[in-house]
Amino acid sequence: MAYTVPQSASTPAALPFQPLGGQPAFTPDDLEAFVSGRRVAVLAYVRHDGRPHQSPIWYTHRDGVFFMTTVTGSPKHRALRRDSRVSLTIQDERPPYRAVILEGTVDLTPLDAKNDPTAGMAIRYFGRVGAAEYDRLTPETYESNGLTLITMRTTAVRGFDNTHALSRTALAFVRLREHLPLPRRWL
Repeated sequence: MAYTVPQSASTPAALPFQPLGGQPAFTPDDLEAFVSGRRVAVLAYVRHDGRPHQSPIWYTHRDGVFFMTTVTGSPKHRALRRDSRVSLTIQDERPPYRAVILEGTVDLTPLDAKNDPTAGMAIRYFGRVGAAEYDRLTPETYESNGLTLITMRTTAVRGFDNTHALSRTALAFVRLREHLPLPRRWL
């Protein structure tokens, strides 16, 4: 049985995009490619006492849905069970910078290893050798507590894509500047 996409799911590219601070917006195609890339996101949610909390998290984006996992019974799991509202920030830290902030709600279900939309995520982030090492760190916790699948339905999208603000030449220079053996203040 394959995973099912929630009926209320909309692809981020299909939602109205709100550019931030007068910066350029993502095009729908660029947005889809960006969120499908291999990046660490930051998941924001509400703690039990009402304070906001953020957690770096790996994700898989498929068919307009974001899939993540958490240890069952963890503080993140308990917080998401109490309040399903979240914000997921995905950013590119290379100059000239771009970021997407997705708002939505999440569904929590026990992770089914036979029907896991996040299968292979460690390989995606670390490659085969790194994933094998990573998998050796976590089996006891995962086996004793279990994992919960976090399925996010996006309801709003905002952000900026400054790569559209520069010419190709300027964009190449800004990215190359980080690797030049000169003090950045000279350039």
